[in-house]
Amino acid sequence: MNLQKLPETHINNEDKRERIVSSALHLFTTFGFHATPTSQISKAAHVSTGTLFHYFPDKQTLIDDLYLSIKKEMSSVVGNEDNPALPTRTLLERGFIRYIDWGIANPEKARFLTQFHHSPNISDAVQNRAYEEFRWMTDLYSRAIREGIFSNHPVHYHMVMIAQILNGVLELLTLHDGDMSDEEIIAAGIEKIFK
Repeated sequence: MNLQKLPETHINNEDKRERIVSSALHLFTTFGFHATPTSQISKAAHVSTGTLFHYFPDKQTLIDDLYLSIKKEMSSVVGNEDNPALPTRTLLERGFIRYIDWGIANPEKARFLTQFHHSPNISDAVQNRAYEEFRWMTDLYSRAIREGIFSNHPVHYHMVMIAQILNGVLELLTLHDGDMSDEEIIAAGIEKIFK
């Protein structure tokens, strides 16, 4: 995270908000929610604590906003399929690849979602709104179960297990241990989902 240090009066409002959100993302993934005071976020963002509270009245609002915005971003990228008439497995595989590409391009955001997915720090109302962002995925997973592509387990089971596999793929891609190429890791991870 490299935020240019300018006097706060020289930063426009949208940049101030973005600095706060970027700093919070970095600090929450590094130190956790409780170990990150708002004073540390405003200092990292190079804005006053009063400015932070102007955009986010409390730390709960900030983390909820951050979580929901990242979930929406990720959902729009992963669910960005222009042809729903494609075979279910093809739609799934393309979505998995888009998630992996998004995670590689946004490692801190992917780590944040992994850390805070089931966290009590995210309000129930925001968790419910985030779930609505993925209604299309629930429908697609239900279709995969009906077609026998996925085992006959509840959709939530598949959502949790697939997220673990895809996040494992992202972790292996960041390790670069040389035993497997990136393409082999991705292919093996996706194949594991369908076994």
